[in-house]
Amino acid sequence: MAIQINDEVYVKRTVLGLGINDISPYYRTTVRQRQVRSVLVDLPDGTLSVPIATSKIDVSVGVLIIRIGDFHEDGLLDPLAKSLLHYLRIMLPPDFVNLIELRTENEFSTLWDTYHALCKQVVLVGHGSGSTLRFGNVDVTAGRFVEMFQEPNPEKKEVISLACLSGQAAFAKSVSGAGSISHFVAPFHSIHGCVGSLFAATYLNERILADYSAKVAFNHARRDLAGAATFRLWDNGKLVAGQKK
Repeated sequence: MAIQINDEVYVKRTVLGLGINDISPYYRTTVRQRQVRSVLVDLPDGTLSVPIATSKIDVSVGVLIIRIGDFHEDGLLDPLAKSLLHYLRIMLPPDFVNLIELRTENEFSTLWDTYHALCKQVVLVGHGSGSTLRFGNVDVTAGRFVEMFQEPNPEKKEVISLACLSGQAAFAKSVSGAGSISHFVAPFHSIHGCVGSLFAATYLNERILADYSAKVAFNHARRDLAGAATFRLWDNGKLVAGQKK
């Protein structure tokens, strides 16, 4: 998305040299000058920042957790989704984190229209088969999921799926290649709920607080957590890190 003068944007406080003892790691500000690949923004004292690379600028921030239920609940999805919700509300201001619970494709589309502009990262909590995600009693293919995931907000979303097997090529290759998705992180095998919760929390900590790239954050989260070796990182339809087979 092209950033224009007078756009309201978010910049990491560390990038601007601001103190980190704040409820949010981001500072909301306004673009005042535009250069070729950088911008100058307002600082809290009323002065302008030094040039900031546009790659360090976000037009939307936040995490959306989507709990996708089925008709045979097993007591896993609710605690898994809520463990991430509570962790992320320590990391970010409350209005930067949302949890939506749904069961059908229609519910997904309706809620996605409402929430897509309020997040940069999306965490999927549900059940997978290796080639589909389970919505109620319907198995949704990668192609159909990509159709549902389209939205008017042009900023790509980073998707972390905790659905078992959703990191396999039959699902992940197409999803990660969608124009609306920047990276897709998901497990190749079935995983324990505790591993999924800790992996997602660690990965998002590395991405949001430590400000690492997706690949570095992924490698740190996968290396530091027993049982997380099964996760894969996909980018633009290609497997770039993680479990090979």
